[in-house]
Amino acid sequence: MGTIVIGVLIGILYTVLNCSPGSKFRIGFTLCQRMIFGIIGSYLGIVIRIMLSIVFFASMSWLGGLGIVVMLSSWSKNYMNMDNTFSHSVNMTRRDFIAFFLFNVIQICFFKIRPEKMGPYVNGSCFITFIAILGVFGYELHKCYVLTGGPGPLWYESVDIPKSEVGWIWLQAVTVFYGAVSPNCTNMSDYSRFSRSSKQMYWGIVISVATTGVMIPMMGMVTASNTLASYGTAMWLPTDVCLRWLRENYSPMRRAAAFLCGFSFASSQMTYNVIANGFAGGMDLAGLFPKYINIFRGAVLTALISWVCQPWNFYNSASVFNSVMASFGVMMCPIMGIMVSDFNLVRKRRLRVSHLYSLKKDKDFWFTYGINWRAYLCFFAGTVPGLPGLAAVVNENVRIPTGLFHYFQNSTIFSFICPLILYYLICLVSPPQGAGEIDEYDYFDVFSEKELAELDMKSFQDGCDSEGVIPSDRVSLVDDEGNILSSIDDNKKSQVFVKSETV
Repeated sequence: MGTIVIGVLIGILYTVLNCSPGSKFRIGFTLCQRMIFGIIGSYLGIVIRIMLSIVFFASMSWLGGLGIVVMLSSWSKNYMNMDNTFSHSVNMTRRDFIAFFLFNVIQICFFKIRPEKMGPYVNGSCFITFIAILGVFGYELHKCYVLTGGPGPLWYESVDIPKSEVGWIWLQAVTVFYGAVSPNCTNMSDYSRFSRSSKQMYWGIVISVATTGVMIPMMGMVTASNTLASYGTAMWLPTDVCLRWLRENYSPMRRAAAFLCGFSFASSQMTYNVIANGFAGGMDLAGLFPKYINIFRGAVLTALISWVCQPWNFYNSASVFNSVMASFGVMMCPIMGIMVSDFNLVRKRRLRVSHLYSLKKDKDFWFTYGINWRAYLCFFAGTVPGLPGLAAVVNENVRIPTGLFHYFQNSTIFSFICPLILYYLICLVSPPQGAGEIDEYDYFDVFSEKELAELDMKSFQDGCDSEGVIPSDRVSLVDDEGNILSSIDDNKKSQVFVKSETV
């Protein structure tokens, strides 16, 4: 439990720090990558995040499908005991595939909802899921105490670890816990940009993550110990527990309980997956191909490509997927460290947002041929030392030096702190252009009067002429037809509209 608490605290810290660019300047993850890696160099961070969105979308979709399995099984005993016509080489049953397919179809319907409108669905699903988890936890704990008089054998199980390795094992446990959620912490700007109050957002993150991040894993471990004592098998998925109820006694009461739990688990997986992976992948793909892809198309594309990952192999075979998922922090923590260093230390929380949309060589984020070599150097400096450890996790036959494996064990901290400090030191020697500068006008018309005063920025109206148009000599982003421009040619220099909806 101690490692979970530490992992939660680190997760809260990293999440809050990565919210800053979005909450302060209303920019998402894609623009944050342009800020640190450069207009062209940003493809690195965006592509990495897209790949992780696809993998995680597949994984969460499979788990959500298991919730559908419980719901349909509570309706029909024939469905629960459906004959499997798939080959034994396929690591799923026909029953599970039907539920997985239905879950994906329903998810795609939710992609039509705008991200900022998902709040009620998220809050509702979180509430009913928390109630369902409490129900499963309470029932199994009571049953275990009646049978054995205690919480089960796992609660008392001890592990013999050499004293010299205790500290490193603790750090590795923290890395495993945090690594699996690091991709979602990295792109928090995609959602913090919609916040109405930074203070309320930060307190919401702290309270919600601290509460559920500790309670849910604790209840999961206790329930696994309970089920080991009650059924002879430790069950780590609540859907497995619900199916066990139905197999033991297909009574109306158990069917109703299983349905409500299955609905709760499926709904929470759906809202989480749509926001954390579907919309995230859609936003990143839209950032790469804005002319052809919007958030909806990108989210659908993420969902379709995720089938290639074959998520049924993640949980139904002896794969190393879970270990690899827990190691994603090796790649994501350096990006977070550089982002925090660049925005807070180098730029002093000030940047010219209009320059993030320009390919002109004299703009702040063109750097060197569109690439910020400082960020690339720090990214590889923070990532490369952790890759041998990742290889050792994937293949037990790989032998690496102890120092490199210790770096991997504590990559959550090392891969964040080292790039953060290194980037700041490099920028002291070779400062990037425009560090600490800010736009003269609110070109995107997104800030309130209070925010404009805090930023020392003039309003959008102050920058417009009598016709409500920003003259082209002040900014060059969007032409008369609403198309985003990398630069403006001589034939389109008359008027340039800059509206947040267009950009």
